[in-house]
Amino acid sequence: MKKLLLIAAMAVMTVGAWAQSASDYGIVMEQPAGELKTYDRAGYAYYYSGEYVRRGAQTGTIDIVFGENNKVYFKQPLSKLEINSWIEGTLSEDGKTITVPMGQNVAYDSEQNEVITLAVLDYDEDYEEFEVRNNAHEIQFSVSEDKISLIGTSAYVVFGGIYANSKTWAGYADYSSVYTPTTQAEDVLVELPEGVETQVYTFEANGYDGTPFKYNVNVGVTGNEVYIQGLFSDVPNSWIKGIKEGNTVTFAQDQYIGQVAGKPNYMAGGQTNAEGKKDICDFVLNYDEATDTYTNVTDYLVQNTTKGVIYYVQAFNNIVITRDENDGAYTIPYNQGFETQAAFSEFTVINANNDSRTWTYGGTIGQNVTYQWDTNNAADDWLITPALIMEDGVEYEFGIDAKASGYPERFEVKIGTESTAEAMTQTIVEAVEIDGYEMTHHSGRFTVPASKASGKYYIGIHAISDANQFVLTLDNISVVAADPSAISNINVDKTQDNNYYDLMGRKMDGNNLPAGIYIHAGKKVIVK
Repeated sequence: MKKLLLIAAMAVMTVGAWAQSASDYGIVMEQPAGELKTYDRAGYAYYYSGEYVRRGAQTGTIDIVFGENNKVYFKQPLSKLEINSWIEGTLSEDGKTITVPMGQNVAYDSEQNEVITLAVLDYDEDYEEFEVRNNAHEIQFSVSEDKISLIGTSAYVVFGGIYANSKTWAGYADYSSVYTPTTQAEDVLVELPEGVETQVYTFEANGYDGTPFKYNVNVGVTGNEVYIQGLFSDVPNSWIKGIKEGNTVTFAQDQYIGQVAGKPNYMAGGQTNAEGKKDICDFVLNYDEATDTYTNVTDYLVQNTTKGVIYYVQAFNNIVITRDENDGAYTIPYNQGFETQAAFSEFTVINANNDSRTWTYGGTIGQNVTYQWDTNNAADDWLITPALIMEDGVEYEFGIDAKASGYPERFEVKIGTESTAEAMTQTIVEAVEIDGYEMTHHSGRFTVPASKASGKYYIGIHAISDANQFVLTLDNISVVAADPSAISNINVDKTQDNNYYDLMGRKMDGNNLPAGIYIHAGKKVIVK
């Protein structure tokens, strides 16, 4: 049997696809009439992450409308079910209790073809199973001047969502919920003061699970104020602000760093207490002027999803932030697998034809870069590497993996002395056409342009697919000193792919296709 994993990391759970007409299922999406009040959300929640049931803190806020005839309406009643539907309750005549009937529909999951409805459930921790309490037809909240509290729930009795037909848990449940009138000031991002010069530093650290991280950040200093940008891959453009006293720099906890998956995120420190748990605190760095290096004094630097407690997305320790002598330029060999949004943010994206499509990050699951088609315009979009330090007279080899998604795609690769389209004057890889679903490797050898000797160079991948194609995906960019004995620029003659694929690129059984649209031999096929 599996045991419940108690974790601090946030897992954002969303239903895969919602019904186009929520009213077909009695789901209320429009805000009801009445007085709207916003409350800070606290308590606990169960949800799925991968194959495990997880337990964590409720975060963020909840909107509650107080309407006529003692009606009360809750928006997003289950904290991890991120759809903005409303449910109805009734305030008692004495104003001390809100009663909410179970069985109200809150969402439709088209992947399961099931409506999600409200229920009270019992939780068996040993077997990680939830069972509906069929005799529980309502839940109640107590109401006072300073809070609204869910009554009668615990880690083993929860207010949750079930699939209406199968009566099985849908992956969302809350307990011990407490809503207090929000006192939070509006979250405001830290801004670098005008005129402050920044320098590139290398950030090296271990994640909470020991995973090593290394990437560039920007540091600006003015008086006793220290600003750092790019510490967290989810919000690579956000700054945090610290105050320097002697050799230490203190960054106040709960600095807002932006929205991630629709939720506010904050910077904080995490300090391990005597019980082995982490307490939230200010984050402190030690500064060594002789080496121009910052190292952590506080145990952890945390990307947090709430204020006042540790509930994190990322946590780093063993932090070393060192001045980069190359001002952010990378030396050879250079490899980029796009494991994070921060890695993608180091690239320059140029939408040269100024249409609605250009290069985007494929996400932490895809960990790649994609260009999606424009119906009317051929691609003319550049993805340009950060600066790379290369030497005159040295032969280099550039490599990249690419795939299409059922329609032919084209790209070329060039090099220049600036990160602009106009500077890309020397070709590394001639225009290549790809049409398969599998990644193929492409490479080209080159020496740096004769117009400039050793120094900084930029390599541009230029999407030049025809209009109305599909998706071009790139990954695993590399630049290395060429092996004189190796063979480069191999073109493989590929036979026509005769398989059928759905629009997600999944191979299908061509002899048993359900109705829908498929791609076969590079063309759309409609099966009725």
